[in-house]
Amino acid sequence: MGSFRGQLALAAVVVSAAVGASAAWASPLRVLIKDSPNKTQSNRTRATINGIVIHDTEGRFIGSVRVLQRAWTRGSAHFVVSRRGQIVQLVPVTDVAWHAGNAWWNLHSIGIEHEGWVGRRAYTEKEYRASAQLVAYLAHRWSIPLDRGHVIGHAEVPNPYRPGFFGGASGHSDPGPYWKWAHYMQLVRYYAAHPVLPKFVKRMTVLPDAPVPHAQLVTRAVVPVRHVVRRSTVDRNATVHGKALWWSGVTAATQWRRHIWKVDFLVDGKTIYTDHTWPYSFHRTIGWDSSSVGNGRHMLAVRTYGAHHYRTRKSVPVRVANPPLRVRITGAVSGGAVDGLLNIGARTNEPVERLALYVDGKPVSRDASPPYRLLWDTRTAVEGAHTMLVYARGKHGTHRAALTVPVVVANAPTFPPALARNWLTRRGLGDMLGRFDPEQ
Repeated sequence: MGSFRGQLALAAVVVSAAVGASAAWASPLRVLIKDSPNKTQSNRTRATINGIVIHDTEGRFIGSVRVLQRAWTRGSAHFVVSRRGQIVQLVPVTDVAWHAGNAWWNLHSIGIEHEGWVGRRAYTEKEYRASAQLVAYLAHRWSIPLDRGHVIGHAEVPNPYRPGFFGGASGHSDPGPYWKWAHYMQLVRYYAAHPVLPKFVKRMTVLPDAPVPHAQLVTRAVVPVRHVVRRSTVDRNATVHGKALWWSGVTAATQWRRHIWKVDFLVDGKTIYTDHTWPYSFHRTIGWDSSSVGNGRHMLAVRTYGAHHYRTRKSVPVRVANPPLRVRITGAVSGGAVDGLLNIGARTNEPVERLALYVDGKPVSRDASPPYRLLWDTRTAVEGAHTMLVYARGKHGTHRAALTVPVVVANAPTFPPALARNWLTRRGLGDMLGRFDPEQ
C-alpha cells in the first residue's frame, strides 16, 4: 500500500512539472535574449528614452540576426521580430543600439527590426501582433507616448547631415509602403489597454524562416513623413528656434575614460542647466527653449567635469530666430464704435506671461491665463474718441507686443455733436446723397 502511495506521489510530481512546463511554453510573448557587440554601453533611463523606431531587415529572420551579431556589421537593433511572430533581443534597452543613422535618435530611441522587405507585401499578422505587444510593453515600461510622433519608421528619422531629408544618414525608406501603420498602431493601443507581459528567456526553439513572398513591382516607394516634427539642433553657427535639441557631445568612450560626472550648460555665460547622467543633454528630449533669450547672436557653452580635475569647455555660437510675438483681438475693430461693458477676447502665437489693456495710457484690465479676456466698462469714459492698447509680455520677458486700436465711445442715444464734422451719420449721409446729381 505504501509503495502504491509513493507511485501516486511521484506521478503527481511528474504531472505538475509537465503542466508547469506547458504553461511556460504557452506564454503568449516570449523574447529570446542574445547579444550583439554593436552597441554603446550606457545607463539609459525613462528620462533618456523617448521614441521607438520601426525597421525592416531586408532579409530572412535567422540570417539577419546572425549578421547583426557580427562586429564588422557596425549596426544593430534592440529587437528583431520574425514573420512567424518570434522575437530576439540583441541589445539591452538601457544600452544604445546603432540602428537609426542619427546619433540623437540612437541615444533616445529603441530600435526594432522586422523580417521583411520594402518592396514586398511581406509583413504578417503574427508579426504585427508580436511587435505591437512588445511596443505596448516598452512604451509602458519606459513612459513613451503611443503616437506617430514617438513611434516612427526608419524613413522618418531626420538625416543629420542634410536638413530636410530623412531616413537617417543613409536615406533608408523602411519599413516601406506595405507597412500598415493604421492597423499596427490600432494593435499597439489595444495591447496597451490589454497588456501582455513578455517572458525573457535564454533558450527557445527558433522556428524555420517563413516562405519568402514574391517581390512586387515598385518603381518608387513614397513614404509619408508628415507626422515628424522637425526640431532645430544646437550646433556651431546654427540657426535655432523653438525648443532646440542640445547634446553635450560627450561620447560613451569619453565618459568611461574620463569618468565624467557632471556637465553644465551655459547661455551667454550663465549656467542654466546641469546634467549628471550620460548622454548629458539639455533636458533630455525637451531641449533648450530658445525663446528664453532674444533674437540674434548668443554664445552657448558646455562645461564638462571629470575625475582627477579633468575640465573642458566647448563654446557653441548660435543665432536665435524665433517669430515675433503677435496679438489678435475680437470684440472691437479699429475705428469702430463701442458701448456698455466691452468684452475683448485676445490670443497670441506663443505662450505669454500676461496680457493687459490700456485706455488712453491708463491700465484698465489684465489677464494671465488663456483664454484671455479683457474687460472695459465704457460707461465710465467720456463720449468720443479713445485709444486702446493691448500689451502682451512673453514668458521670459524677452518678447513683447502691443496692438493699438482707436475706438469711439458711443453710449448716448444720439450721435455726439462734437464728432459731427468727422463722422457720417445716417441723416447726414442721406442729405449728401440727396444733393448729389450725376448730370451736373
